[in-house]
Parts: sequence; C-alpha cells; structure tokens
Amino acid sequence: MKKEIKASKRVPKIGVNGLSALEADIMNIVWENDTITVRDIHEVILSQGYIPYTTVMATMNNMAQKGLLRQNRNSKAYLYSAAISRDAMAESIVETVVNRVLGGVSTPILSYLLDMPKEEDIEKILKLKDELNQSN
Repeated sequence: MKKEIKASKRVPKIGVNGLSALEADIMNIVWENDTITVRDIHEVILSQGYIPYTTVMATMNNMAQKGLLRQNRNSKAYLYSAAISRDAMAESIVETVVNRVLGGVSTPILSYLLDMPKEEDIEKILKLKDELNQSN
C-alpha cells in the first residue's frame, strides 16, 4: 500500500541547530519590515556591534537560497522580504527538535513552555487548549 503524499505549501526545513544568531537577527529585522535592503539590515546590526557588510550580504544571500528570504533583484539594491512567517519558522524548528532530538515525544517541550509563561502567553495557551479540544 502506497503512502499518500500531502500536497502542501513548501516550508523550508530548519535543521536541529535552527538558525545561527546572525540569521535569527536578520529574520527578526526582516519580519519587522515588509521589505528591506542589506544596507538597512547591516546598519541595525552594526548598532549591536561590528560585523562586516559582506558577512551580512552573504548570509542574506544564503538565506534566500535556503528559501527563508525572497530576493527582489529589480532595483540597484536588492530588496529582501520574509519567505516564511515567524510562526511557520517556529513550527519547523519545534517539529525538528521533537522528531529528531526527542524521538517524537513532545512532552519535554510542553513542560518547559508551561513552566515559563508570561501573562499574555497564558491566554494564548488557553486558547490553543480550547482549539485542541475542539479538534478532538
């Protein structure tokens, strides 16, 4: 019997290590802006400490090749935008950790998350619990 393959939107798979610190910083800056140039991102990152412009540029180019960023090459300065939402990225990272590190068991992650909720997270957790109860 053949396994049925689901047709779904391709979400880039994030490895067990997730994103590098620079990639995470870049993604956060991109998510805060609809479109942004390498220079703009470099200026924000420079305020946190020195990093060469070419390092930021190469990292963003690699992220575009991985499918994390979209690259618009129509103008002199390339414009970048997020190719994956913050939620989709978080889901991919958690899924990878659960499946590859924890052997498919999500209890350790749930226990960790429940031990450290902020006030606004409690409402989200309760809403998620209600959604899970409705789907069962």
